[in-house]
Amino acid sequence: MRVRWVSLVVLLGLVLALAYAPQAGRVRAAGEQWLVKDRISSGCFSGQTGFEVEFRNLTPGEKYYADTIVKDFAGVVYMDEYFSATAPGPFDNDWYVYDLNDRGLQTGSFPLPAGQILTLVVTLRNKNEVPLWTTSVQFTCDGGDFAVTSIPGCDQYMPIKATSVVGTFVLDAPLYWAPGELVQPYTTIPAGKTAWVLGTDATGAYYKIVWVCDVLYVPRGTMGPNFDAVWGGRPLPTSNAQ
Repeated sequence: MRVRWVSLVVLLGLVLALAYAPQAGRVRAAGEQWLVKDRISSGCFSGQTGFEVEFRNLTPGEKYYADTIVKDFAGVVYMDEYFSATAPGPFDNDWYVYDLNDRGLQTGSFPLPAGQILTLVVTLRNKNEVPLWTTSVQFTCDGGDFAVTSIPGCDQYMPIKATSVVGTFVLDAPLYWAPGELVQPYTTIPAGKTAWVLGTDATGAYYKIVWVCDVLYVPRGTMGPNFDAVWGGRPLPTSNAQ
């Protein structure tokens, strides 16, 4: 009788273990990303400008949303693409700028304005449409320029205006949460890094910048123009950034 009872217990344990075992191939990936890696092609008409992209850590069989916006610094939207698909599906290695208006956000028309700096913002969302990752790129439709200048996931929520400019740190810059108030613990941005400059504080002694999902301040003498192919040494804004 005891042997039979033990056998029943073992059998019940095996049934429960199988019932709660994870399904093969359905283990969820962590840290999904949508990266923009390079420029493929140029052109101002729909479908002519393309970028090399990479989707990382997507879970096969999982539903994701692809959110693409192309806009200028004044907020005029030229491309508004939004769709869902099951991975791997269309989540491949290239992405093109199209004349689309999926959510009714489009306020500009094609062809894209030649010689004008535009921003491509791509956002990967989960099945509940919650953002997982965002990358932004600056480009001109008729050039071969390419610059990832933002902190992924942040810039579209920051107060970036048409007058904002990406600048370069010419000196190591201590960070301030307000003019004269150092961030604690003491933190510096090394020379050579870039950041959005929104303007100056009321005294003109500090630049107000976007850095790691926050609006902070650095001494004005620590930043200068960015001489890359996109910004070409454009002067930093000197107006008071409210």
